[in-house]
Amino acid sequence: MNVIKKYWSSVYRYVLLLVPGFCMCAGIFWTICKFFGLYPELSWLNILIFDCSQLLYFMIAMILIFKNKQDNSYIPKHLPFVKGFIVTALFVQYNFILYLFPSTHVWGCTFLFFAIIVFLFDSKLMLLNILSYAISLFTAHLLHPESFLPLEENNIAEVIAFRVVIFVLTALCIIFIVYFVERFLMQAKESDEENLHLMQKQLEYYKDMELMDLELRKFRHDIKNHFLCMQSLFANGKPEEAQNYFEALQQSYSFEKKMVFSGNDIVDAILHHELPHHCYEDVKVTVFGCLPEITTVAAIDLCTLFSNLLSNAITSANQCVDLLDAHITLQFSGGDKYFSILVSNSILTQDPVTKIRTNDRNHGHGMHKVKGVLDKYGGKMIRNIEPHTITITIYLPK
Repeated sequence: MNVIKKYWSSVYRYVLLLVPGFCMCAGIFWTICKFFGLYPELSWLNILIFDCSQLLYFMIAMILIFKNKQDNSYIPKHLPFVKGFIVTALFVQYNFILYLFPSTHVWGCTFLFFAIIVFLFDSKLMLLNILSYAISLFTAHLLHPESFLPLEENNIAEVIAFRVVIFVLTALCIIFIVYFVERFLMQAKESDEENLHLMQKQLEYYKDMELMDLELRKFRHDIKNHFLCMQSLFANGKPEEAQNYFEALQQSYSFEKKMVFSGNDIVDAILHHELPHHCYEDVKVTVFGCLPEITTVAAIDLCTLFSNLLSNAITSANQCVDLLDAHITLQFSGGDKYFSILVSNSILTQDPVTKIRTNDRNHGHGMHKVKGVLDKYGGKMIRNIEPHTITITIYLPK
């Protein structure tokens, strides 16, 4: 579920009921005013049409809310339909207010447009709403200029220009608000997902460490007895049985997972998650060197950087199995001021940029995240391309 769906799942009641809430209050106000003799230009038929439309909209909104109450995922699953209903309803509301009521309510409609759209935080929906309001406003001025323009005045052009400027400025303001809020929500979502991913990797890493520690304890507990048994077989002149016993013992205590260590818990957690689960067995993996103590780079940023580099390398190397010498080489080292991470892997083509664009959409996005971390900490990346091999070296301050 993306961030917009998560947002809608929490505020859908507000969004669905805000429009009929505003307009029903306006309908009640105009009905009372008309009853006491105010607004003589309004007809009872116009007020009745408007009030009935708000009641219909309110009933549909309540049906959607009721269905979502029975199934919490109903609105997120039918989000395109719900958004389409919102935009259509807003378009109808704009035209009702512009056509059924005096031109003085143009600014009230503009405020409604601003108040509704600013809380949607969805760029596409926001643009559709701006377009629907622009069409309604333009049509109203074109078909009923006597109601919306001072035709008897000489400054009609100034009035039109002023309204266009106000509308454009309002739309731009809304666009900027929605864009930055949506961007903030997306970054928050990505940060939460990366933190969760990192915690899952660390949990699996510590589970593997706990399993290894348990195996070592069992081995230490039983090894003396096993040695005594083999010694007894040799003493009784049974070398073949002793050899078979030793081979069975060796197979029994062989570890299925090869543990690779870099000296950094975050990097080790990523290694022990990605290599066993995603890297093919036919890919030759070589890891050497160690990382120094890292205090300048946040754990989440180190996870983002290394997991994307390793994921890209695994993807490329897996594609080379049975075709080329599939390999991944990782090298960690540290200096006085910088530490480095080298990732080298085999590739099918000698042009990795073309490969990224054509075969793996997420590859480029991952490198974008890597560059973002490097820019944040003043790091540097060097890319070296050789026949069927690409090597990326990352330098970051220690």
